[in-house]
This record gives sequence, C-alpha cells and structure tokens, in this order.
Amino acid sequence: LEMLKVPKEERTDTKLNNLTYIALGTVTAAAMKITDLSFIMSFGGATLGNALIYVYPAIMLKSAVKNMGEDATTAQKMEVFLAMAFALLGIGMSCIGTKQALGTL
Repeated sequence: LEMLKVPKEERTDTKLNNLTYIALGTVTAAAMKITDLSFIMSFGGATLGNALIYVYPAIMLKSAVKNMGEDATTAQKMEVFLAMAFALLGIGMSCIGTKQALGTL
C-alpha cells in the first residue's frame, strides 16, 4: 500500500486483502495462459538479470557520489557518467532480450 501512496489512515485490512486478491488473480491468470516456463526464464533474465548487472549498480554509484557532495572527486563524477552509459546499454540489451522472449510466445 505504501507503493500505491495510500495514506496511513486509509490502510485497512480490507484494502490489503483486496490488493492481495488482485495480485493472486493476475498471477493465476498469467500461469493459466503461459504454460512454457522457458518464456518465464528468458523474460526474467532479460529484464531482471540486466537490471541487476547494469542498472542497479549504476544507480547506487550515482546516489553514493551525489551523497558525497563536494567531497566527490572529478574522477568519481566522470565514473558516474560512464556507469550511467553502461546502464543505458543494459536497458537496450534488456529491450532486445524482452523482444526475443516475447517472440517465443
């Protein structure tokens, strides 16, 4: 409910249960439609794998250098640009992998 920005005073058990039912129904419907697990594996690798290898480390480095403020060296600031370039490369490869995974359906 936090991710949906529901105010704390409106977070009730009923809303949480309804959200759980929606998530469970969505996953169940997807499981009934997708019977080939190789699609799930290739889609997960294309999206989550690339995010873990390329995107998340770049975001963490950018945040760390930003938190350093004026103490960050010029080399560290340049490294952020390089890391973000690799993140964009990872996003591009993720798009290609996702397209290939969806082509197997």
